[in-house]
Amino acid sequence: MRHVEKALLKFHELQTPENVPFPFIAIDNMEDEKGVAPIVKFTIQSDPISEVGVNGCQALDMLVYTKCLFESLNDAFPCSENVETLIHLARAMDYQDKRTADRLARQVEGQNKA
Repeated sequence: MRHVEKALLKFHELQTPENVPFPFIAIDNMEDEKGVAPIVKFTIQSDPISEVGVNGCQALDMLVYTKCLFESLNDAFPCSENVETLIHLARAMDYQDKRTADRLARQVEGQNKA
C-alpha cells in the first residue's frame, strides 16, 4: 500500500460524523506499481457552507491529509526532517484553529467577510 493511500485511510479515521469530506479527497492510480504515479485530488469548498451546503473539503483538510502523509512517511523512513515538518504542520493547523475561534468570536465564521 502506498503512503498516499495510508494517509487517506488515516485521514478518514480522524473524521467525525459532522466533518466528513470523504468524497472530496480521492486518489487515482492507486496501484502499487513502480512508475505509476498516484494522483491525489482535492475538491475544495466553493462558498460558505451556510450558503451552498457542503460541496468540498476545507483548506485545513488538505493540511490534515498532508500531516497524515508525512506521518506515514516518517513511520517508514524516520528522520529529523520529517519530524520538523510534522511540527510545522501541527503549528499551521493550530493557527487555523485560532483563526476560526477569532472569526466565531467576531460572528463572521461561515461568511465571506473579513
